[in-house]
Amino acid sequence: MSRVEQRHIEEYSQIGCTRVEGVFGPDWVERLLGAVDRVHEAFKAGRPLALVAEPPTQNPPTIHLTGEGGVQLRNCMYADRAFLDWLTDSPAAETVGRLMGADHVRFWMDATFIKAGGDAEAATPWHNDVCTFPFVGEHLPSFWVALTDVSRENAPMITLAGSNKDGWRYHSPLSRQDLTLPGYRPWDELLARTKAPDADVRVWEARAGDILLIHPKTIHASLPRAPGLPGRRVAFTTRWIGSDVVWQPDALSASIPRLSDNPAMVPGRPAPEALFPVLWRRTV
Repeated sequence: MSRVEQRHIEEYSQIGCTRVEGVFGPDWVERLLGAVDRVHEAFKAGRPLALVAEPPTQNPPTIHLTGEGGVQLRNCMYADRAFLDWLTDSPAAETVGRLMGADHVRFWMDATFIKAGGDAEAATPWHNDVCTFPFVGEHLPSFWVALTDVSRENAPMITLAGSNKDGWRYHSPLSRQDLTLPGYRPWDELLARTKAPDADVRVWEARAGDILLIHPKTIHASLPRAPGLPGRRVAFTTRWIGSDVVWQPDALSASIPRLSDNPAMVPGRPAPEALFPVLWRRTV
């Protein structure tokens, strides 16, 4: 039974983020944490990842350090069977589709964020996601799953309410700095908006198994963990493609050779289902 209520749908539409409690029970949380730890340990030990299958749409799995105690694992969906089981057997796809009002949804990519210690550099900086996406459309959310309890002291997500209504992208500091394209605004403007006296910044605490759905244009970040706080904060995130999304890379998009070099990916058209299978389709 879906835990999505009308109030969640309206909140997501209005302010660009919503929390749904208890979408995943202790079993799914334990299985996902186990997969995260297995992949993380393999990276730390320098062992090659034994992929369950070759990912047709993602870059290879990578690990990135984000300050002392901060780790990001990218593109690891095919590195552990538990991730793939979650993708097809859990309420994830239906939850995403119902929250954003899509007719169907398809998985795109994943990133896991592990935060330990109290280093402020491990906090996620202010950004939005769409600025580097090679897709365009409203149905490009980030599905954020808490795998540990996330109190205010344990690096909760924060969002700038209403920024999902922006009609432009921001020029990401991760993109080329020698190029400006129509429809992009300077990154400094994004940061200035978060510091404005009237900025409507929301803090999203969560329990393990709760989810956030974050609109691709929503400006968001995380708070740092409190110094001396024991344990860690783990969030498993996935990106999804809904029914209004088309392939439209530009010179500032993130590079995904497996997609950009594939003749089936045609600019201005939806991605083919052979590459991105439909995982949930609306029937009512």
